[in-house]
Amino acid sequence: MNKIKKLTHLIFLIILSQSLLTACNPGNIKEAERSGNEQETEEILQSAGLDVNSVEDAVLKAEKAAQNGNMDLAQLYYIKAYDLEPNNVRVLQKMADLYTELKKYDLAEVTLNLILQQQSGDLKVTEQYGLLLIKLKKYPDAEKHLGQVVAKQQSWPAYNGLGIIANLQGDYLKAESFFKKADAISPNSPELLNNIGFALYSADKLVEAAPYYVKALQINPGFKKAIYNYALLQARLSHYEQAHIAFAKVSSAAEANNNTGYIAMMNGDYSEANNYLQEAINISPRFYKKANDNLKRLEILEQQ
Repeated sequence: MNKIKKLTHLIFLIILSQSLLTACNPGNIKEAERSGNEQETEEILQSAGLDVNSVEDAVLKAEKAAQNGNMDLAQLYYIKAYDLEPNNVRVLQKMADLYTELKKYDLAEVTLNLILQQQSGDLKVTEQYGLLLIKLKKYPDAEKHLGQVVAKQQSWPAYNGLGIIANLQGDYLKAESFFKKADAISPNSPELLNNIGFALYSADKLVEAAPYYVKALQINPGFKKAIYNYALLQARLSHYEQAHIAFAKVSSAAEANNNTGYIAMMNGDYSEANNYLQEAINISPRFYKKANDNLKRLEILEQQ
């Protein structure tokens, strides 16, 4: 086994120790994890009735297990398929998709890396890898890979990813530009419209941001992220009643009052802030510590 394959095999083998399959012997799993020996992995699979005849057989059994909701079993079969053919791109892609679905992003990163070592020019995998790196908060590498994609083709997910990175870095004008490029490719996406609105909101372009939230909510009235962001916007514009109504759609009554009151306080509208914060406390006097803390802060600001 070459060095890269051995290291990767050891990483995948960690999953065995996390498996909930009752047919497996926990002692054997730990032993296999320590040694990283493929033969021991094979013995574990056979003892649990998971022996396979070929890569195709392992993939079919993995897919069936995943369809039945048995993700531990699916991962074991994919590990076996990988052991049989470590350079099989189809197997690696299925593993990467499964790991991403399970939010095992570190393992997905390893798997996508293996694909890119064989197919460095694959723009689809490069894009998937770049978007995954955002989840791992590896922003410079994510920006590099997504930049490679948009340099060769127009892709709304890649532009959206670049917009998210720019927004996180505080470059809101750049973020707005990327989000609008994504929207031009895939118009009327509530997610993209919300992202444009948030970039404008972050850049203090409050009036410009409003139509994007409104359009996003016209397309998807139940889009909680857009509802919350629209509530923030209305509060910043001192439209407190509209803000409170929007907050109440996605949070408790006490939270809606506290959020509205807090932003009113930040706006310097102390009378409005006091009314909403007092109402938050009235609704939940024993448990709503946030509103009490904000009210104390408001008293200090009023005194100053």
